[in-house]
Amino acid sequence: MAKKLKIGDRIRQYRVTKVFGPGMMAISYGAQTSSGEKVFLKQYKSPAPTVVWYRDFIAYQNELGARVRNGRAAQFAVRQVDAFEEIWGGPCYFQAFEFVENGADLQQMLDEEREQHRRTKQAATRDATVWARHLTWAKVFMTGIAALHESKVVHADLKPANAYLITDPSISSGYQLKLIDMDFSLLADRRAPWHGHQGYVGTDNYRSPEHMTRGAIPGLASDIFTCGLMLYELLAGHHPYWSEDQADYAKLVQGYAAKPPALAGLMPAPASNAEVSSVLHRCLSPDPAARPTAAEVRAILSGRGAGSGVSGQKAAASTTEGIAHPASAELIISERIELLGPNGRSLQIGVMTELGKPLLRQFGPESEFWDNHQCVLERNPTRQWVVSPVAGATNETLVNGLTLTAARPLRQGDRIAVGRQAKGIAKMPLTVRALNK
Repeated sequence: MAKKLKIGDRIRQYRVTKVFGPGMMAISYGAQTSSGEKVFLKQYKSPAPTVVWYRDFIAYQNELGARVRNGRAAQFAVRQVDAFEEIWGGPCYFQAFEFVENGADLQQMLDEEREQHRRTKQAATRDATVWARHLTWAKVFMTGIAALHESKVVHADLKPANAYLITDPSISSGYQLKLIDMDFSLLADRRAPWHGHQGYVGTDNYRSPEHMTRGAIPGLASDIFTCGLMLYELLAGHHPYWSEDQADYAKLVQGYAAKPPALAGLMPAPASNAEVSSVLHRCLSPDPAARPTAAEVRAILSGRGAGSGVSGQKAAASTTEGIAHPASAELIISERIELLGPNGRSLQIGVMTELGKPLLRQFGPESEFWDNHQCVLERNPTRQWVVSPVAGATNETLVNGLTLTAARPLRQGDRIAVGRQAKGIAKMPLTVRALNK
């Protein structure tokens, strides 16, 4: 039977300098190589070498480590520097990771802020300096998640304590991010060897619906759900589903109880409070397919979303506590209009046009959710553009998230999509703007 290492013990080229303590799956240590390089060493209790999926676990970890090292995720995720099997009282598996220090995890930083504001009796979420810092953290965090997802890696246990931030004035953001505790992360395109043998790692109040559904497998969209919870904390000042009772937490999550948040500050142009509030709410959809991608969230935080630009600035100007009032935008009276898709493509229209799957395939795979005959865009006699639904379409036509039931005048920045209003599902939103006014 394997035994625990002690300070001063040597195993291969590593000398143990600190024992961090046992976790559920592994015992963690600080260690140094003979050259003085620090590493974070993990000795695995689970899986034990007698477990049927032990060998597959080692191969899976090697692939996971390689994907992080060889992709853009290497800048943002803790890097595996070694992995080996050794006899220490018994056979066991070890992994060594780069040692992160000179910073703090996001949970520590938020706790310190709350304590500071408690002492000074200020409202932390209304402090302009805090807002600017939280917005920076949110952007850095989502950049890291987007890089991780590019490598088809699912963190699967995101929470503020697993986002480690290091102050670095040499880079524009001012912070380096290291995503930590990734030894039970998942490959998005390969089933985990422990599937069917034990559950997936997760943390109370940060589990996605997939974590809590029997037989479901957490995927990239599961990370996005937890990102949404963390972004609510950073940008709205509260966790929308926090509960001491995890059965209550599950009911809130599955019932989509959260509302689009009122942000704690004003998004700098060209980003808009309305779009950020909307995308954060979409992150929490119980339907994984309805959640945005990490890249989309990062783009909207920076004002590069489909509705950014002039229309985004108008939306921000007409926002009260983060909720937009589209009716205040300018009606579109022009010879032509342009539809901007989430993939950056655009379509110009100057005559009556029926929108449907054949025409919209250029905007990406979500065009499959549109019927062949979904809705019609046309100008009325006063040159005002209107959108009308086509009866019998499988999915609802949505304008700004609301079901279209009759002809409706279009305004600058309106977003036409398909989905289900009641479930908060909107597929492939197309932003409308005037041309040649």
